[in-house]
Amino acid sequence: MTGAPSFAIIIPFFDEAQNVELVCIELKEVLRKELSEGEVILVDDGSEDGTGDLLDRVASNWPECRVFHLDRNRGQAAALLFGFSKTTAAVIVTMDGDGQNDPRDIAKLLAGLEEADMVVGTRVRRRDSWPRRKISRIANYIRADFLRDGVSDSGCGLKVFRREVVDAFIPIRTLYSFMPAMAVAAGFQVVEKPVNHRPRQHGSSKYTTTSFLFLPVVDFLGLRWFTFRRCNGGSAHSLHQGTIQRRSRDDFYKHPFKRWAATVTVAIAIGIIAWLEVVPSKHFVGPEARKVSLKRAEEIALHRTPGGHLGVEELRWKDNRLVWTIDVHLSHSPNLNEIEIDALDGHVIAARAESAAEEELEQAAEDHHFNLKPQKSK
Repeated sequence: MTGAPSFAIIIPFFDEAQNVELVCIELKEVLRKELSEGEVILVDDGSEDGTGDLLDRVASNWPECRVFHLDRNRGQAAALLFGFSKTTAAVIVTMDGDGQNDPRDIAKLLAGLEEADMVVGTRVRRRDSWPRRKISRIANYIRADFLRDGVSDSGCGLKVFRREVVDAFIPIRTLYSFMPAMAVAAGFQVVEKPVNHRPRQHGSSKYTTTSFLFLPVVDFLGLRWFTFRRCNGGSAHSLHQGTIQRRSRDDFYKHPFKRWAATVTVAIAIGIIAWLEVVPSKHFVGPEARKVSLKRAEEIALHRTPGGHLGVEELRWKDNRLVWTIDVHLSHSPNLNEIEIDALDGHVIAARAESAAEEELEQAAEDHHFNLKPQKSK
């Protein structure tokens, strides 16, 4: 490729070591056969599983590819914004690094820029779990209804847009869900195109209940105010193509009953989301809450204390999260190490040395607590 690239593909990666080669090899092949005038920017978002090294290896024999490493995990939105700042291409493409987006759809979305400023992929056969699909459908309905972006699947990672649209983006943590709404609020024209969606082959989703439900609601309320207060700029596409569509959406909001119904819907949805955020964390322990098995937690604890042997193991809620607490006895000492491991992502929360006397006192206190019997009234 000579001269400036006509488009840039930005892909953020966070702990996707098992997917790096699959995603990059497939994308490289698509670009070689169909799209030869683009560049690829891979952003390692502070991965700790070797993702960064694999990205460097992939890019070493790929002239059109550049890799950037963030100093720590800053989130998908920050990684995308960083990637946007590293290219001068007139068109930007975004896609996920988990292998669920199909790079063969990029050409179709690029062609859609002839009629719009942003083209958003719509996953027609979404390959996610049933609860996630239903929650996403409700959230998309509410967002489209209130923010008037006319998009049915804003969470799809595959998007294509003109460079000037980037100026409409606000640096919030849930940027990936609200890009179309921000673009529409700035006066740009946004359209949708159906795209393929595939099941995740390796690894697990990095979204938690908080990032998938609670944070989007908080940001949604702020954007609801922002979209009604900002000044429209837009482009030539939006000036003559977006006016009629926007007017039809405005007419919808002139009906008091429809506005009231939409308000009630949002209130109910927020209540459900709040319940899902609070209740399950205290009363239910499911696969979403515990992704690190006991065996894996034991491996982490023994790696932290070489030569030790396992003692008491416990799974409990602490500070509103599920934690493995594992005692590791030292080989040449009467003391032990008590190690706390996050059951969701496996990182060590705390590790402290505990003497044999302290352990005996702690065990005695627990025995006393569980053996207490109610006194009979005289």
